[in-house]
Amino acid sequence: MTRLLALILILVSSAPAFAQFGSSDPMVDASLVSDRASVAPGETFHLALHQQITPGWHTYWRNPGDSGEPTRLELDLPQGWDTADMIWPAPSSYDLGPLTNYGYSAEVTLPVPVTVPQNAATGPLTITAFATWLVCEEICIPEEAELSLTLDVGDSIEDRAGAALIDQALELAPVAAPDLRAGLEGDSDGLVLTLSDVRFDEAALSDVTFYPYESGVIDHAAEQTLTHDGADLRLDLTSGYLSRNGVDQPRRGVLVYTAQRGNAWTEEALIVTANDGLRVNDLAAAAPAPPRPGGQDGQPAPQPQSIGFLQAAGLALLGGLILNLMPCVFPVLSMKALTLVEKRGAARNEARMLGLVFAAGVVGTFLALGGLLLVLRIAGLPALWGMQLQAPLVVAGLATLMFLIGLNFMGLFEIGTSLQSVGSGVKDSGRRGAFLTGVLAVFVAAPCLAPFMTGALAFALTQPALASLTIFVFLGVGLAFPFVLVSFVPALLNLLPRPGPWMTRFREILAFPMFATAIWLIWVLSAQLGSSGVLWLMLALLAAAFTVWALRLRGLAGRITVLAGVLLTLGALSVTARMEPVSQTSPGQSAWAEWSDSAVAEAQAAGRPVFVDFTAAWCVTCQVNKLGALSDGQVKAVFAQQDVALFRADFTNQDPQIAAALDRHGAAGVPLYLVYPPNGGDPEVLPPLLTSGIVIQAVNDAVN
Repeated sequence: MTRLLALILILVSSAPAFAQFGSSDPMVDASLVSDRASVAPGETFHLALHQQITPGWHTYWRNPGDSGEPTRLELDLPQGWDTADMIWPAPSSYDLGPLTNYGYSAEVTLPVPVTVPQNAATGPLTITAFATWLVCEEICIPEEAELSLTLDVGDSIEDRAGAALIDQALELAPVAAPDLRAGLEGDSDGLVLTLSDVRFDEAALSDVTFYPYESGVIDHAAEQTLTHDGADLRLDLTSGYLSRNGVDQPRRGVLVYTAQRGNAWTEEALIVTANDGLRVNDLAAAAPAPPRPGGQDGQPAPQPQSIGFLQAAGLALLGGLILNLMPCVFPVLSMKALTLVEKRGAARNEARMLGLVFAAGVVGTFLALGGLLLVLRIAGLPALWGMQLQAPLVVAGLATLMFLIGLNFMGLFEIGTSLQSVGSGVKDSGRRGAFLTGVLAVFVAAPCLAPFMTGALAFALTQPALASLTIFVFLGVGLAFPFVLVSFVPALLNLLPRPGPWMTRFREILAFPMFATAIWLIWVLSAQLGSSGVLWLMLALLAAAFTVWALRLRGLAGRITVLAGVLLTLGALSVTARMEPVSQTSPGQSAWAEWSDSAVAEAQAAGRPVFVDFTAAWCVTCQVNKLGALSDGQVKAVFAQQDVALFRADFTNQDPQIAAALDRHGAAGVPLYLVYPPNGGDPEVLPPLLTSGIVIQAVNDAVN
């Protein structure tokens, strides 16, 4: 709890610095350097981002640790010029209160290998690059730079200054040790990393630290305890959220240590691939682990090309607008429509105020959810959109609320004059109801990833606090905009029918979308908690209906009966919060196998294309795709014809492996659809809303 509070305080105290989207007085002096002044066709050379960092400040490694963001470099190269992955020098650790971060201080060079095509045109060439990074002391500042340099294409000539910086970075980079054997096993009680290599034999070691490539494998701030026995090493670690349920796949990282070679102490760094569940003594007989899908040799899958802040804001605004058309938001649209009908004859100022208050509820809830995701991200936990519906209590509570709203629309009970006056009959009760409707709109919309939202959310979840929260504001503005527009433009309000007896019938009809939403949420809960969870939710609905009936009773007995009904409702709902999730294996879906990285790799190795469906019961878009494109006869025929291996990753309940995979592929949540080619290779990421044509084309492209 202390650690979580510290994270929140750091977020709040850093807010002034986050306002600087590129400070006028940068903390990092960045430049683009090359180890060649002139390159020859067919040659491989290095470009690099060189950072001179203000004393006391630091930038971040590929895994930033408990907080922060890795440095990114985008090169604008001519067609045919190929680049490899950035080479990261071994990092250092930086402690800030309960947090531990990984990165660099003073100065760092980050090389990128570049291969010139054989047919490259000769002559001068200007190469441009765009770099972004986060630089932190006690506060953090996002910075960026557009960089360039000019090379000649012709003969190969060294750039001495650039080569000196890049050679030094390559010397500091971890190296692969062919004889190194490593194993990793453990659970929530702890992890043990064991290593064996002749280079450890008889060498005195100190400052041994394991830096995993992925956040969440270990507790970054916990002590790492070394046991050294000749050529064997043992590091006792503390589990992160990815390994609390055991280690089920190889984990990669860097082992940094200081070794005494003769009379000299030198810092060395090795690339470690720790096989899951194995001790060093078991490794000699172990078969090599299959390559992890999504990248070669266990490297993370290539991330989608990054976008800028303005692009992300535009995508967020557009995604919020489209959310109004998504199935999961239809019930709340009904509530908004009822408000407009009831306020048809109201004063223009009152209609405008209701629009603004509804917008405040939407934007405020988006900000609250965005802030929660930021705290989870900094705490090293998966921050994914829609994850609040992984909590059975939230699902059960929303189902009960939708059931009560339906009863209210049917006229079985009244609080004030309508749902929009929940709480009391005072003059501003309509505003309170409008605000609550905005809150509900976001919660019900959360399971949907509308087109364009994915890129915006992926950007938001990798940015500093103020930039991230601004993206969530744009999402809220997009969702609220149509209602606000209608509230402000009298001509649109005049298109609505005049009030009359038909309004009562219209309100009763709108109860049915509420009941439909409650049914959907009950189904979601059945996937999470099974029949026992549904039983307790039904008891909660029974108690809620009893409470509605008790509202008609008068006097002390009536009030006591109402209180009893409320307590029974809350008691039944509280039981769902304490129930254990059930297995997520879906009956009747034999064509779909349970997803795992190793299963995907095995299918590829067998020469089969692979289709992976990352889904959840609470994701309405996922269900639309299952009933639509994925159930289409032509799609099934192509799956069978091409012998596609079908895997389903069910994220209905929390699953750290699925959360890590979503993060690895740059997804902000579900749905995520991946199509892998046979015989290895990276997947194609499909859009959240599928059509049969999109799926068929992706499968054919993968095979061909």
